[in-house]
Amino acid sequence: MRKSTETLLSQRLKELRADKGITQKQLASEIGVSYGSIVDYENGRREPNSKAMAALERYFKVSGEYLRGEVDRATFLQNSATIQDRLDGLVGLFQTFKLDFDCSSQERQMLAVSILSGVMETVTTQLLHDDGPADLDGEQFAQIFQAAFALNPQGRTELAKRAAELTQLEQYKR
Repeated sequence: MRKSTETLLSQRLKELRADKGITQKQLASEIGVSYGSIVDYENGRREPNSKAMAALERYFKVSGEYLRGEVDRATFLQNSATIQDRLDGLVGLFQTFKLDFDCSSQERQMLAVSILSGVMETVTTQLLHDDGPADLDGEQFAQIFQAAFALNPQGRTELAKRAAELTQLEQYKR
């Protein structure tokens, strides 16, 4: 028989706090909730509201799905290791980017910063939040991005027009 989400949440919270070696009072102080709230969460008497849940996720560096028990610990740890490896690779790419960036003209630097900040903002607001598309294929997105760079200026202008048209068609909206 499957345990309730509330029971799993309270167990996960106790485990994470113990792993960090902190008290309930310390956790409450760190995330800005009352000591009584932490006690209630760990005893399964109540669930954190969205603000407290987000604070717990940030503090323990875990997802809400893990805290709620929607993902088992072994799977979470395995996926976390894979994700961390990919993030380390991304950090390496950023280091290479920075070296190349420093040697580029200011015009190219401005363009690179503009594109990168736009992509990062979009990924953050549209993908990392729960309302973002979970079925997005990273490889397809990379292909689209690479194709845009392969086009001449007229082709990029045409691509932008067609992208705007696609977003207006009902059958392609989320």
